[in-house]
Amino acid sequence: MIPTIIAIYLFAVGYGIFRRFNMGLARNSRGQQLRRYLIAAVQVVIPMLLMRQSSFSLPAVCALLTATLWIVTYNVLYDKTNRQTSPDYDNHMDIAFGIYIFGWLSALQGITAALSPAAAGILTGLAEAAILIIPLAHIGYYSVYRTCIDDAGMIPMLDTYASETVEYVRSLGIVKVVVVVAGFIGLTAALVAANWQTASPADTTWWLYAITAAVFAYFSVYIWKPRHGLFVRTGVVNLYIDVRDYFRGSRRYRTGMEQRLSDLSVTRNAEGGKPHTVLLVIGESACRDYMNAFEPDQPWETTPWETAMSRDRRHFSFFRNAYSCAMQTVPALERALTERSQYNNREFSDSVSVIDIARKAGYRTSWFSNQGHIGKNDTSATLVASTSDRAEWTLCSVEAQYDSSLIDFLDTIDPTVDNFVVLHLIGSHFNYENRYPESYAKANGLRTDLGDVECYRNSIHFTDSVLQKAFEKASQRLNLEAMVYCSDHGGIPDMRRSPRFLGFKMVRIPLWTYLSDSYIDRHPAVAKALADNRDRYFTNDLLYDLMCGIFDIRSNRYDPSQSLASADYCYQRADMLTYDNRIRVADDDLDKA
Repeated sequence: MIPTIIAIYLFAVGYGIFRRFNMGLARNSRGQQLRRYLIAAVQVVIPMLLMRQSSFSLPAVCALLTATLWIVTYNVLYDKTNRQTSPDYDNHMDIAFGIYIFGWLSALQGITAALSPAAAGILTGLAEAAILIIPLAHIGYYSVYRTCIDDAGMIPMLDTYASETVEYVRSLGIVKVVVVVAGFIGLTAALVAANWQTASPADTTWWLYAITAAVFAYFSVYIWKPRHGLFVRTGVVNLYIDVRDYFRGSRRYRTGMEQRLSDLSVTRNAEGGKPHTVLLVIGESACRDYMNAFEPDQPWETTPWETAMSRDRRHFSFFRNAYSCAMQTVPALERALTERSQYNNREFSDSVSVIDIARKAGYRTSWFSNQGHIGKNDTSATLVASTSDRAEWTLCSVEAQYDSSLIDFLDTIDPTVDNFVVLHLIGSHFNYENRYPESYAKANGLRTDLGDVECYRNSIHFTDSVLQKAFEKASQRLNLEAMVYCSDHGGIPDMRRSPRFLGFKMVRIPLWTYLSDSYIDRHPAVAKALADNRDRYFTNDLLYDLMCGIFDIRSNRYDPSQSLASADYCYQRADMLTYDNRIRVADDDLDKA
């Protein structure tokens, strides 16, 4: 009876916390976690059944409290911090870890109790105390700073000298430090005592212990596996790993930057002219198959502004044969933003970036992002962005994080100097219905009741409005001379996301350029090349070369034959590759599959 009650409790609390304290959950995510938590709740009471524990005991209570604290803490604190500013988040791993840790602790206590009450008390009690450090520390952090820990809070912890740590501890005051240390020691002692009191039931046979040991081994692998276990995917631990990896990557990238820049030469082909701005907008998960500007046969107009601009062939060039080099953000952008491509053997850390080129050419560089700052999906872009003269992320803002919030940054740019500005959109990243305000859908008469494909089209529509606002603001205020829009990769909104290649919609991307009259007059060869190359094939690992061409420079780290902005552009359809060199673009039969 008691194992059944515990299973129901863990499932109900876990799924209830998941639904209440997460935002913008997709239907498939809700179903997936319901199944995950239900299966977990059934599995974790198996050790109690094997040990024939039919009543509440102190060890069971301790394990249940430990599990509950993990289930609740991160989700609640993250929600309290981000509910007003983030349209969607899905923190389900802490809940799964909390449920499974109950089974792991129950099995540990049962096995060690067979040896002696002392072994059960010491090993299980110390394990519970260690496991509780993270949620208790997180609660303490929130009580002091009134915010959930994020990369801004984790970075100082990993980038602090021992002497600074000592100074910080001293600043808290001796009383607080003593209370915290004594409290944790007392908690540890209580957990040891609670688990010490229960020995193994006398009627439990050896083979039940053997099965319990096997269950414990299964839980151990599933929970603690270094690369893909539950623990390393929980909120705080995953954040720690992301920040640690960012520091490692940053050190490598900055070390390489010194070497890169030491021999980098850049010369503008056309000097002089008024201060102006070159604007690069990087989209997210946008597939041109759903954009009227590229594919007119849509159920409704998804790109009203871009469609209108595509008719202005003097100033705009729309490239209808553009593909991404990869299907995920990191491998796509670490090539798109640097010399590295599928067509050379350069390493990311050894490659000059578009920011390096712009700065060397005399531009003041600014990067504004509505993507994540630090994480496995953000690191390469963040490393490049961090070398800008100015880099800011909306995640550090208290405002709602729709792409339209990026437009306000343009008001802060100095119009009296040459500027290169990058806007990195969240675009059409899943979950699509969270990529645009509900009020925007209503104001524009967009359908919201037909599922993922329609919501995806709506996100494309919203991106179109953001591009229009960015264009108009930069034109009015910053003397916009050139603008480029390109997505990191495509997407198939009616199929579940997959690391496998499921069709060319995953890599068919929008690409267009804008050149002002003054730019065309000063750079006629570039303008003619872009117009002449409209129907040429392109993969976005050549975006770096395209930007070099638009800057109209000569450099020892730029090959004009790789740039759509050059008459020397050499690539044909048969040369183009995608999916990290694994798929030929020539195999796209354009059947929209």
